[in-house]
Amino acid sequence: MKVTLNWLRQYVDFNWTPEELTERLTMLGLEVEGVQKLGGEFEGVVVAQVITRDKHPNADKLSVCRVNDGQGERQIVCGAQNFQAGDKVPLILPGATLPPKPGDKEPFVIKVGKIRGVESHGMMCSGEELGIDPESIGLKKEDGLLILGPDAVVGRPLAAHLGRGGSDVVYDLEVTPNRPDLNSLLGIAREIAAITGNAVRVPSDTLPAGDTDASSLVGVELEAADLCPRYVARVLRGVRVGPSPDWLRSALEKVGMRSINNVVDVTNYVMLETGQPLHAFDFRLIARGDRAVPTLRVRRALEGEKFVTLDGREHTLSAEALLIADPEKAIALGGVMGGQNTEVSAQTQDILLEAAYFTPTGIRRTSKKLGLRTDASYRFERGADPLGAEAASRRAAHLILELAGGTLASGSVEVHPTPPVPRQITLRHQKVNDLLGLRLAPAEVELFLGQLGLRPASRSAGGSSEPASFTIPSYRVDLKREADLIEEVARLYGVDKIPSTAPRQGRGTHPFDERYDQIMAARRLLAGLGLNETQGQTLIAHASAGGLPAATTLSLSNPLSSDMDVLRPSLLPGLLDVLRHNLRRQNTDCALFEIGRVFRSEQGVVREGWRVAIALTGARAPGFWAGSERDARFDIQDLKGLVEEFLEHFGLRGYGMRARAESESGALYIESGTVTLGGGKLLLGELGQVHPRLARDYDLRDPVFVAELDLDQLLARRNTARSFKALAAYPAIRRDIAMIVPESVTHEAVLQAVRQSKAAHLESVELFDVFRGGHVPAGQKSLAYALTYRAAERTLTDADVAGAHEKVVAQFRQSLGATLRE
Repeated sequence: MKVTLNWLRQYVDFNWTPEELTERLTMLGLEVEGVQKLGGEFEGVVVAQVITRDKHPNADKLSVCRVNDGQGERQIVCGAQNFQAGDKVPLILPGATLPPKPGDKEPFVIKVGKIRGVESHGMMCSGEELGIDPESIGLKKEDGLLILGPDAVVGRPLAAHLGRGGSDVVYDLEVTPNRPDLNSLLGIAREIAAITGNAVRVPSDTLPAGDTDASSLVGVELEAADLCPRYVARVLRGVRVGPSPDWLRSALEKVGMRSINNVVDVTNYVMLETGQPLHAFDFRLIARGDRAVPTLRVRRALEGEKFVTLDGREHTLSAEALLIADPEKAIALGGVMGGQNTEVSAQTQDILLEAAYFTPTGIRRTSKKLGLRTDASYRFERGADPLGAEAASRRAAHLILELAGGTLASGSVEVHPTPPVPRQITLRHQKVNDLLGLRLAPAEVELFLGQLGLRPASRSAGGSSEPASFTIPSYRVDLKREADLIEEVARLYGVDKIPSTAPRQGRGTHPFDERYDQIMAARRLLAGLGLNETQGQTLIAHASAGGLPAATTLSLSNPLSSDMDVLRPSLLPGLLDVLRHNLRRQNTDCALFEIGRVFRSEQGVVREGWRVAIALTGARAPGFWAGSERDARFDIQDLKGLVEEFLEHFGLRGYGMRARAESESGALYIESGTVTLGGGKLLLGELGQVHPRLARDYDLRDPVFVAELDLDQLLARRNTARSFKALAAYPAIRRDIAMIVPESVTHEAVLQAVRQSKAAHLESVELFDVFRGGHVPAGQKSLAYALTYRAAERTLTDADVAGAHEKVVAQFRQSLGATLRE
C-alpha cells in the first residue's frame, strides 16, 4: 500500500516532518518499507497565515508581521500593502530558492537577515515572484502578495494546495493481514487522528437529486448471497469520458497506478481513499434480455464457463467462482476484475457503478486458482468494510459528476438480505492494567478507545464502569475479543512508554518442565556425538509412511496435497527426505538425528508418542585420516556404537541388542537388529541398513544406516543417578582367547556365556578380532577376545587368574560349541 504525504494531509491535520511520520506510523503498527521523496516546483514554500501586522520602526513602507507556518510562529518583514491579519499567503522558508528573474544567472536564496535593523525569517511571496498567474488558479489579480482562499490549510506545501506535482513524500507501507482497514488513506488518517486528537475530514459525497429513479433503469438479482452479501448499483447518464485532470492523474501515478480515463481513475481513487473497490460498466452494453430493464445477476459460474477479463485473458471457471452477469452473458469476475465486453471507453456515455461486499474466502479461492491478483482482490480477500459500499458509491458518483459531467439517477439499487448486527465486546478495565502492567483509570481507557471510534454501548447494573461493552465499527474486522481492545489501548498509550518490570514473584513455586529438560539433555548428547539435528514435517505422504499397514496410519480428511496427507507414524521418512535434500546439494556425508512426535492408530485409538531417530550415510571422516576410502565410510558398527554411547550416557542400564534375520527385517531394512530391555521383553527400538531398493526411491546411492528409539520408554526408564569409583589401586592381568565358533554365534551370545561362567575378578571382555577363511572351516569364524582380571583389595597371582579363566573357557565350550585355537 503506497500513500503520499500530501494526499494524507487532505484528511487529517498533523505537523510532523516526513521522518516523524515514518516513526509514528511504525509505532502504530504500520511497517514503513520504503520512503521516496519527490521534488518539484515551489519546494520550501508553504501556506502561512498572518497573525499580526505592525508598522516597521525604521521604515514607513515596511511592515513587521507575525505569521504561522504550521510549525510555529516566525517574524517576517514585508513591503506589500494588500494584506491584513488573518490572510493566508505563500511563505518561502529560509534555505529555499526563488526562480531566477530575467537576466539573473542564479536563483535567489532566502536567508535569515535584517531589513532596516529588524530580523526577517523568510519571505511572503507574490504571484509574480512564484511565477503564478492568480487568475489561472481562480484568485483575484492585484499588486502585492498572493492572497490565498480561506480553505487553504496552514502548513501545507503550496504545490499540494494548488494540486501541482510539487514536492511530496511517498510511503510504501506493509499492511498486516489483520488490519484491512489500513488499506485506505481514510483508515490511516483515522489512526493519525487517534493520536493527534484532530478530526478526520471525511471527503464530500453530496449528490444532486436525480430526475429518474435508479430502480426504473436497472435491476439486481442476488443469487449467491453467501459469496456476495451486499450489492449496490448506481446509474449515471450523459457522462463525458476523457483524460483525468492533473491532480487526479498525479495522485494515482505517485502511488504506482496508471491513469486510464476520468471515470476509471475515479473508481481507483476512491478505492485508495476508502478501501472499497468499485467497478464501472458501460451501461449500454448490459443486455436486457426478457427483463423490463437491464438486470445484473450475481451468480456462481457454471463449471467450465469461459470468461475474458479486462486484461484480454480468457479464463476457464469452476463453480466456485462468482460472476456478475446480465441475462445473456457474464460481464465481470466478482471482486477480481471486470470484463472486456462492458469496458468503459471513449464512446461510453452511460455508467453503471458497482459497489459490493464480497466474502474474503470466495475471492481468495478464485484469485489463487486463476493466478489473477488485482488491487480489488487484494482488499476483498483480506476483508473490506461490510457497510462501506454505499458511502464509497456516493463518493465516486460525486467525483464522476464533477469531472465527467452527466446526470445521476436518483438513489441506488441495493440488495442486502441480511445486514450485519453491530458487534460488541465487553472489556474489564482491571484486565487492561493486569495485562499491560499499568494503572490506567477507566476514563483513560475509554478515552483511548473513543479516539478510535469505539464508544461504550452498555455498562453493568448500577452504572458502574466495570465492565463496559464497546460497539465496534464495521471497518474494524480485526477486533474480536477483549484482548484486542487491550492491544488498542497499548498502541495509543505508546508501547515504548510501557515500563519494563521484572515478573512478580508468584505465591509458591512453579514446577519446571522436567520432560522438556530431559529431551534437551538427549539433544545435547546426540549433538555431542557429532550428529546434526534436523526438524521434519509431521505431515508426510502416505506412500512414504514407513511401510506400515494402512490401518496404523492417520490420514487427513482434507489434505492440502498428496505429499502431506497422513500424520507421520515414524521419523525415518522425514530423515530420508533430509538425506535426499542434502545429496542433491552435493552434501554426501551426513550424520543426522531428529527428536519429534509420531502418530499411530492402534485398534481405533490414536496413539501419540515421542521418538528419537539417527541416520548415517557417506563418509565418517576423510579417507586420509581413516587409512583407506573403504575404512572411511559409515557402516552398521558406527550406528551400533552411536546408539550404545547414547544409551549409556542417557542413563539406560541393562539394555540388549539382538540381530534379526533378513526375513524378519521387513521392507525397510536389508539387515537389522532390535534394542530391548528386561531380557528382550520390552522393545525400545530398532536399527539397521535401509534396503537398497528403498534407498534408490530417495535417490540415495551410498548405504544408509538408521535407528529409531521410543523416547517415551527411554525417559520412563532413565536412571539419572551417577556413581563413581576410585581408580584401580592394583594392576590387572590380561588373558587373550581365540576360538572357532559357528557363524551363527553373536557377540551378545559370547557375553552371555561369560556372565554364566561367574568368573571371579573378571573386569572386562573386549572383542579385538574376527577372522574367516584360511584354516577356519566354512560356516565358522574365529573370534579373539581380551579378558581383563583385577581385584580391588590385592594384586592377583597367575594361579588366581588361571582358575577363573578356565571357568570362562569351559563355558564357551559348553554354551557355544567353541574350539580353542592354539
